[in-house]
Amino acid sequence: MAIVNNSLVEFTLVQSAFNMTMLNVFQYQISLWPGAVNTAQLAEAWWNHIKAEIRATVVNSSGAFFKSVRVLELNNPEGDYGEWNIPSGESAGTRTPPAQSEALPPYCAAAMRLLVTSRATRPGQKRFGLLVEGDQTGGVLNGTMIGLYNTLGAKLSGIFVLGAPAVGTSMEPIVCRKDASGVVSAHQDISGWLVNPNVSTQNTRKFGRGI
Repeated sequence: MAIVNNSLVEFTLVQSAFNMTMLNVFQYQISLWPGAVNTAQLAEAWWNHIKAEIRATVVNSSGAFFKSVRVLELNNPEGDYGEWNIPSGESAGTRTPPAQSEALPPYCAAAMRLLVTSRATRPGQKRFGLLVEGDQTGGVLNGTMIGLYNTLGAKLSGIFVLGAPAVGTSMEPIVCRKDASGVVSAHQDISGWLVNPNVSTQNTRKFGRGI
């Protein structure tokens, strides 16, 4: 089988910094599927949909931070899978560094909660990396950064109506609960988002911990 209407699909944004790999993972339910789109085209269209907002959170001195997008059809062991490399011209952030531009440690992150309306799943949690010293004071994000992450949260929480090269594809962002084998046992739509004003952490990004 392949992706069809109502399929559950997972996107993984692969990033690289501090000689380690950083991942952000997002899930969707397909609400409209044109049927003539492969996974590489779907990954590219997804990136095109969010790249302006997510690149704006990362300083343009970051180098090639954004690496690729992976697509995985969930709940189907023989389902679609693919990966698309982000072009070199789009792999860095677009934000002008503040005066204090030294990078914070890799485990420091901006935290976003993806809200839900029932207890069928927990809320979603995202940790966005590559903060620099001038993005915070005493562990509290400044107003500019909170604004950028709120803009990103609005994009991530809304319906994804994709453009080229997957025109006609529409996806609902969801939060999933998976069992030990990775099968989705429950899911629900994302109803909104909250940005944590404090600098948070991602333990798997501590030196020596892994992805």
